[in-house]
This record gives sequence, C-alpha cells and structure tokens, in this order.
Amino acid sequence: MIAKSYIENNLKQLDRLYNNSRTQKKELYYAKLAMLELCGWTEETMDDIVQKCANRVLKIRANKLFIKNKVIKPTYGFEYEKHFKKMLISVIGLMHTEKIESKVDPLKYATLTSALGSLKTARNSEAHTHLKGVTRSVDAPSVTIRNFKYVYEGLKDYENKLKGLGL
Repeated sequence: MIAKSYIENNLKQLDRLYNNSRTQKKELYYAKLAMLELCGWTEETMDDIVQKCANRVLKIRANKLFIKNKVIKPTYGFEYEKHFKKMLISVIGLMHTEKIESKVDPLKYATLTSALGSLKTARNSEAHTHLKGVTRSVDAPSVTIRNFKYVYEGLKDYENKLKGLGL
C-alpha cells in the first residue's frame, strides 16, 4: 500500500507556511521544499512498488536482492519511461509491463506522466540553483499538491493493476 498521509500532511503544512509568508524569499523556500519533497516521495514510492512486486513474484532471495541492489538502488529519478517503466521491465518483463499499461486508466496515465514531466522540469531547475537576491518563480505548494494527487492516483492504479494480475 502506498503511504500517503505523511507526504500529504507535509505538503499541506508547506502550503500554509507559504501562504503565511511575509517575504518572497520565504515563499520561494517553502515552494522549493514542497516540490523537492514530492519528488523524493515519488522516487521512493516507485522504488517501493517495484520492490514489493519483486518480492511477490520472485522466489529466489538472490533475485530479490538483485532487483534491490542492481535495479532499484542505481536508479535515480522518477521519469516514467526512463526510471519507473525500466524498473518494472526488469522485474516483470516487457510483455507484462505492456499488459499493465493497457489496463491502467488512460486519464490517470496521462495525468501521471504529465505531472512527472512537470516535476522533472521544476526539480532540475531548482536542484541546481540556490536562492539569491534575484526574483524567481517557483510553483506554489498548491500546484505541488495538485501534482501529488495526480502522481498518487497514477501510481496507485499501477500498484492495483500489478496486484490484480498477480504480479
């Protein structure tokens, strides 16, 4: 089961702090932190879905450890094709991944991949900068909360479809 409450609470708290900020710099801190929190949660959740799937379908401990150490651990990121799909293929193969993709709600797939793309762009921009005296724009935590809902719903659908196919 995908953990939701702690990240949702963190994002809501950061949204409140953002809305109560008295300076633009503090707004940027809270907005940046909210977005980075969601990115970290997304990556950890994808890893967790893949590891739990491996634990369900693989019987040999060495193979489960292979997935953990050689597939999940060296994967840094949360893009759908480049990271999540690649890890799924390593565990269940392309044939089963294709079956899962065909069963996932198309709207959830579209909003998931769109939200992941937006997060990737924002994360890359913010991860390589620091807040200095320049006026900048970072999505408000309310935008990050919306993206969280899309990512959560999409990953939840993947998790359910994997379990539904016995994977």
